[in-house]
Amino acid sequence: MEIVKVTADTAKYFSGVASKEALGLLSLPNAAALGAVEGKDAIGILIFSSQGKTSLTIEWLYVDEEHRGIGAGAELIEKLFDIALKLNVERVCVRIVQDEDFEAKQLYMLDFGFGWSRTLPGEWNLTAKELYLTPFGQKAVNTDIDKEMIKPLSEVSQKELSGALKKAKDEGKTILYDVGKNRKYLDSDISTIAISKGKVIGMLLMHRSKHVLFPVVLWAEKENVSVIANLIGASMKAGVKSLKGKDVIRITVENDRAEELLEKIVGKQEEKPVYMMQAPADALKRAESFDIDNYLDGAYAMKDIFSPEDIPEGGFTVEEVEVR
Repeated sequence: MEIVKVTADTAKYFSGVASKEALGLLSLPNAAALGAVEGKDAIGILIFSSQGKTSLTIEWLYVDEEHRGIGAGAELIEKLFDIALKLNVERVCVRIVQDEDFEAKQLYMLDFGFGWSRTLPGEWNLTAKELYLTPFGQKAVNTDIDKEMIKPLSEVSQKELSGALKKAKDEGKTILYDVGKNRKYLDSDISTIAISKGKVIGMLLMHRSKHVLFPVVLWAEKENVSVIANLIGASMKAGVKSLKGKDVIRITVENDRAEELLEKIVGKQEEKPVYMMQAPADALKRAESFDIDNYLDGAYAMKDIFSPEDIPEGGFTVEEVEVR
């Protein structure tokens, strides 16, 4: 078995172990992937993203069922920890979707030193068609946009954009990657900028892969509702012309207030919550020296302690879990 680097060009060979949406992440400038190969067969993949010098996050980890038990998953994680140490990041995180394999995934990640951190805000995935058919979508597409205020990204200089991005970061807005360095990755058709008196007062920056659209940042000074509505409306109008109905829009919600706003736009979604576990960058070395067999015996004996509803606000670490 060999661990190889997976690029956007070679991703198609791993379509059997990753969804189109997951592979679409590889078009983001802050995402990369490692693949497990046995002979000519792609048997596993680990897709991860970087959050600057702070952390690496496992977005997708999967090994073909017929090739499990030979250590492919472990080798992928081990290689990622090597990368984390070389990049000198503080921690490695893993996103876990609440599904039928939720408990098994948690126990597997415990083996590598991962523990619970504060749960992440929610994540929403909906198709462009679903968004357009909502009352909000119909209103946005059919409402006149303030064309004097809203400009396409191509008409805004990097200097103007940089000042606004700094303000957005200072206000705690989530920005997927360094826009200053990676502006070329933004969708110039759908990204919109709000300008008043020669100053950027709002922005909706979008990155598009083959199948997925990622809002990189949505920001308006003083959270001006009118500006936000104009930005979203202008982007949706542009999207009607260029997006396919089945294209997925993936949105990470920053806080409860933002989630309430999103619910008003798209309605209550039947979503599977995403939880986050994390480990310090040197966790693999610590896990290897730990008596993990005895620990997992205790972990399997815990009664319902790892069900989502039992995760306390703020989460808990491995050391804080009471083994019964």
